[in-house]
Amino acid sequence: MKIRFLLSALFALAASTLFSADIPAVEAGAKNGDAGAQFELARVYLRGGEGIQKDPMRAFELMISAANQDHAEAMGGVGYFYANGIAVSKDEAKAVEWFRRGAEKGGQKSQLNLGRMLAEGKRSKENVEEGLKWIKAAADAGQPDAAYAMGSILYFGKYGRSADVTAAWPYLLQAAESGNPDAQNTVGLMLENGQGVTMDVARAEEWYRKSAKQGNVKAQSSLGRLLGPEVQNRERRVEALTWLLVASRSGEITAQRLLEELHGGLNSDDMAQAQKLAGDVETSLRATPLK
Repeated sequence: MKIRFLLSALFALAASTLFSADIPAVEAGAKNGDAGAQFELARVYLRGGEGIQKDPMRAFELMISAANQDHAEAMGGVGYFYANGIAVSKDEAKAVEWFRRGAEKGGQKSQLNLGRMLAEGKRSKENVEEGLKWIKAAADAGQPDAAYAMGSILYFGKYGRSADVTAAWPYLLQAAESGNPDAQNTVGLMLENGQGVTMDVARAEEWYRKSAKQGNVKAQSSLGRLLGPEVQNRERRVEALTWLLVASRSGEITAQRLLEELHGGLNSDDMAQAQKLAGDVETSLRATPLK
């Protein structure tokens, strides 16, 4: 289900965040009833690691204990369990209830997830309007995923709204600066075409490259096209071919078509070098997969 995927992705936290803490100290704090420690330990039990076996039921027990102590993000965490049916029966009404409790306490992920559920659920005008209000609140508070969500809503004109690329720009830029590869690609597109912002092809190239290096295939294709597989500068030409090859091997149709069109006129030495570099890029991307 679409909502389930979004909630899973948006509530997920990097392993470095989860496991950088002193686990014995967190366990001791959780045992003593500290809500923050219970919340952190719940996330560890949810995914497992650091010598702790994955235990969703224990994670839920810790999460709801923290939530009952008014821990805002733990309230959202309980909503996540109910939204996805983890350790408990799936119950969207309870998920909305817990997300709302967390959102009203200022939990930014709760605000985002509540907004998503309202906007993606029963599409009454009231639900959509309230959903957008919560997503915007989280985005305006600086939550990166919410910034991308709000920027995408404005850029594409979702939920019955007309597209407004000018209003979308600051949100998408915020998300791009936080490291979101999809936002980086969109920011590159906007800069290349002057959508909602002054055209700047050099900056577009920079953002496409940042996104491409994180594995975004559309950015890889756009970067290859922008660099120019037929330009006079050999270094740029080979880099262009490299990114087009990487994107095409991942099934990106625009890159595949461009390479097909160019096939007869490509320099064999350029292509040989680009093939080697493409292999190196793919090896690097497998070592650091797209988040």
